Amino acid sequence: MEAHTTSESVIAEAHARIDNEIALLKLPICALLTRKNALLPVSRLPCEILATIFLYQAYSFYQDPRYFVMWGSAPPWANVSYVCRHWRNVALSCPSLWSFLFVSSPRWTEELLSRSKMVPLRIRIDGACSDQEAMILFENVTTDVTRIQELSLKLPTLPCNLVEGVLSKLSTPAPLLHTLRLCIPDLGEDGVYPDTLFNRETPALRTLELYYCHIPWSSPVFTALSTLRLRNIDWSSQPTITELLTMLRRMPGLVHLYLENALRSAKDALTNQHTLLSESLDLPHLSRLALVAPFSAVAVFLSNVTVPLKTEIRLVCHSDVGFIASCTSLYLLLERRFNTTSDVGTVIRTLNIKTTSCRAGFVLSTSERDCDVSFYSDGRHLHEDWGCCVPLKLEIDVDSKDLEPLVGDICRIIPIAHLHTLAHLTSTSMCGYLSSSFIRTTFGNLQELKFIKLTGLPVADWTSALSPGSCKWKHSIKKAPDIFAPALAELHVTDVPFAANCHPTSPYCSGSTWCLCKALAHRKAKGYVLKKLVIAGNNYVSNAHVEDLRKVVDEVDCIH
Repeated sequence: MEAHTTSESVIAEAHARIDNEIALLKLPICALLTRKNALLPVSRLPCEILATIFLYQAYSFYQDPRYFVMWGSAPPWANVSYVCRHWRNVALSCPSLWSFLFVSSPRWTEELLSRSKMVPLRIRIDGACSDQEAMILFENVTTDVTRIQELSLKLPTLPCNLVEGVLSKLSTPAPLLHTLRLCIPDLGEDGVYPDTLFNRETPALRTLELYYCHIPWSSPVFTALSTLRLRNIDWSSQPTITELLTMLRRMPGLVHLYLENALRSAKDALTNQHTLLSESLDLPHLSRLALVAPFSAVAVFLSNVTVPLKTEIRLVCHSDVGFIASCTSLYLLLERRFNTTSDVGTVIRTLNIKTTSCRAGFVLSTSERDCDVSFYSDGRHLHEDWGCCVPLKLEIDVDSKDLEPLVGDICRIIPIAHLHTLAHLTSTSMCGYLSSSFIRTTFGNLQELKFIKLTGLPVADWTSALSPGSCKWKHSIKKAPDIFAPALAELHVTDVPFAANCHPTSPYCSGSTWCLCKALAHRKAKGYVLKKLVIAGNNYVSNAHVEDLRKVVDEVDCIH
């Protein structure tokens, strides 16, 4: 037994000696590999350039709202410090790299605060943590509010006492705070966010975004802002038009303004325009304006706020009580804006008409082929094309199935002589019809209309409008042109319920593929050949139909 134990100890000692010899051999190999790596192009980058790349990666993660750090995990950009000795030295000597704070473990929070030294902090708490975890992190990162430059706080639904505990940590001055985003549940009808937020001292604050929450509208945080976003504010807490104008008057340099479901109906103010007009204000630097609000609120706001003609505008107007007065007021304001000939950017190039079983909507754009719209809108899609040469989008949702008067009003108020794209989509084939006579008299004389897209609706009326002489539709059409939209070059029909066949003895067009082919053949005979036809997801479209269509259209794409 003793001999066996001695043998094991000898073997263990031998293993240890071998491991030591291996380690001694590895040292020069590591040194050689380090010298070899130093010859690579990436290793010859100046430390400042390498640190900038690291910072860009960290900022990309921080800005992406889809990303969050799991509790207890290291931020992903910390991995650059594990690649090699040189990268680690560069990373650790760059305090700004460690200034991006997510929800993480207390150990990592302390480590990031230590490595960031005294540079300004960017903090994001996105609600992916428990109540206890959120409070632990908040205890750590709010020990020195004076270092916070950017704070994005999105908490889960918390009890009122915990919300008050969080806000109490933000009661000291924040001299460096530039950006503040708050998404916190309301404290209830009796609760108000304190007016002592940051002790009312945020001299550097320029961007303020509030979601589902509010602070007193008279608070000094609403001062000298360049970006203001209010979204989904509880109705009882929404500012009145007077409160909003007073607040905006303290922001003469405002550049971006987004008010989404944050304005209550202003139908009473429509009858008291004299009082409001005395409080009107000018926002000369505004470049982006988004309003998602009732008709009356949008109309009164635009009546009392002057913005530059080059301002990108996104409007989503919902019907409310007093819709007729609100609609009329809004239309008059739009008419004044579009009749300004000094700004060619406000020429409407795309008109989208959309209908559901009980609602109708319109999206107007100054960009061609801008017809990627959804049936139901909360305004989110309006932010997808800022800076993409789309100066105006107007969406009107009204509780009405009588579509023609609404389309007629829009086309009468807003000049559409230069319309390039016309799209009509519906979620159900049981509503949203426009008669053939209305289509021809409203759109038939448009000399620049080149692209039409029809989605989800029967095409009988549109087929008859395209070429009335080709079908047996017995409508007398006054003021209708000899040929509908002479410049029409491309037609897309998607999910259209074509009729199975056309009845030769019927006095009406049934909207079959044969009817469409005959209408396009009639246009070709008149010298107006369609250059492209796209048919997607439609019933009763056979290969024989496609071959017939190719005889009268230059290019036919059929997607089943």
